[in-house]
Amino acid sequence: MAHSTSHSIRKAGPNNTNNQNHNDFDEANESTCLLPGDDEEAVASRAPNPNPNSKPAPTPFPKTQLGALIAVRIVDPIAYQQIFPYINQLLADLRIAEPEQVGFYSGLVESTYSLAQVFSVYQWGRISDVVGRRPVVFAGLIGIAAMTVAFGLSNSFAGIIASRFFGGLVAGNVAVLHSILAEITDDTNQDLAVPIYSLAWPVGTVIGPLIGGTLANAATRYPQYFSWPIFWEHPYLPPCIVSAACALVGTGLGYTLIEETHPRERKDANGSTCASSTSASHTDADSTEPPSVMALLWIPAIRALTISGFALSFLSLAFDVIFTLFCYTPVDAGGLGLEPSTIGNAFALSGTLAVLLRFFAMPYILRRFDYAKTYTVCMYIWPFTFGLLPLLNGLACAYPPSSPSSVSISTSGSVSILVWTGLLITLALSKIGAIPHSLSMLLIKRHAPSPGALGRSNGLVQFAMCVGRAVGPVVVSTLFTGLNGNVWVRRRGLGWVWAVGMVGVAVGGARVTRGIGSGTGVGQGR
Repeated sequence: MAHSTSHSIRKAGPNNTNNQNHNDFDEANESTCLLPGDDEEAVASRAPNPNPNSKPAPTPFPKTQLGALIAVRIVDPIAYQQIFPYINQLLADLRIAEPEQVGFYSGLVESTYSLAQVFSVYQWGRISDVVGRRPVVFAGLIGIAAMTVAFGLSNSFAGIIASRFFGGLVAGNVAVLHSILAEITDDTNQDLAVPIYSLAWPVGTVIGPLIGGTLANAATRYPQYFSWPIFWEHPYLPPCIVSAACALVGTGLGYTLIEETHPRERKDANGSTCASSTSASHTDADSTEPPSVMALLWIPAIRALTISGFALSFLSLAFDVIFTLFCYTPVDAGGLGLEPSTIGNAFALSGTLAVLLRFFAMPYILRRFDYAKTYTVCMYIWPFTFGLLPLLNGLACAYPPSSPSSVSISTSGSVSILVWTGLLITLALSKIGAIPHSLSMLLIKRHAPSPGALGRSNGLVQFAMCVGRAVGPVVVSTLFTGLNGNVWVRRRGLGWVWAVGMVGVAVGGARVTRGIGSGTGVGQGR
């Protein structure tokens, strides 16, 4: 039984200021057919509310599709980070470099994956607007599985770099996954779906290193299970095989449970394509020439999301790198001189805070506050986050571990209570500042020129984020080590100058976000 129903649902609360943009999207989708599995209850929940002052009932989103989408999304961080525990030992075993140079080469290997995504993320989004979402997602998953196994079989630095580079190319379909999430949810259920979906990355970053650390050199550690000659010849193949298996499991779940969500390819309950039940105006809108990159950048909101997305990824990845380096660096060299166990405790608390924030705070934030304003406020937190780090170094100088005000937090060291408190505040600010990562995909959906251009719009913003993710760690580590390692700078107490540059980038990225509110709604174009 084919259904034709309206999707004109207004968001209750402060986001009503953006309803004009939503109306444009709703008019373009008045005849959008239901996703497979929609029932009469879903139809009734999407019908116009006779009482405009009452809060609309949440639209039941496909739970199985969301679960499968999370299973697919988690593949990327697993493949990306499973090499971290053993990459230095792998390069040392292959005698690729001297021991003191291994860190440099491991950095090249780790950054190659993200760098490759820069070249492919927009193209994957563009292709998905033409052939649909499912083919792009499955091609990427199969490619990740193949390149992960190829990495485990590599016996040269060239082979390692090549497998990571091509793995990053096929993993650039993250923008397509964001598009699918936007297309299976609406304003009434995004406050629950987005926080759940966004947990995939942090969970994957835990599973990946766990796989790598547990199964590296498996033939030596577990000879009863990995006694085959291939595991002795390639001691780091087992974690790659398990990671590839995760990608194949994600492929199977996605193929079985994820339905096509592209407006032109979507099917109704009778199995007919959406084009057969859509209005003429909607069909004409989808058949128009797809927008180019310059056309997308001409839209103020998309341009603001692209530039601020670069700044967001630049800052968040730079903070992850500089926090570890800052904590490890001796106090007289501009850091805190903490023991590795103390740094681990800080990251453990940081991860716990991130999970709690996504589970409890994010649904409330998405439900009660305007997306664009929340995005801007969170971006303005980054200047304070980086500005606090030099102050912590000042506290460490004023209250060294041997002072009476210090408190032991590990078996191998102690740190001032004030410094520890400052660390927790800084980590909390960094997690709040990362909230725009989740808001970005919702704002892209709202301001994309048409439903058929959602993949391109996500791809463009993700391209900018990948660039920021690739260059941020290099820039901040170079600034920090270059300035604090300079004798002239240290003698004059100017080691904090590196933070000024990061604060400047943060302020610039935050100021750009003011252009988000000037965008137009989906379906209207510029």
